[in-house]
Amino acid sequence: MAVGENHKNAKEFLEKRYNPDLLLEDVIHTALLTLKEGFEGEMTSKNIEIAYIDKKRKFTVLTPAEIQDYLDQME
Repeated sequence: MAVGENHKNAKEFLEKRYNPDLLLEDVIHTALLTLKEGFEGEMTSKNIEIAYIDKKRKFTVLTPAEIQDYLDQME
């Protein structure tokens, strides 16, 4: 799901890359790539938040350090 100004493009971007066998790390990476497409300025661990719900319905919010690790992998 995508919301916001460029939600149609973001939703299409996600739909093209969706695969039910993706690992959590790949899903987060794909979400960051989607955000990057429509993001104005630099994405940092201070101006984005990432959270997910696992198969057991546990809600987890990534720490800024965890987000920074993912951002570093994108460079």
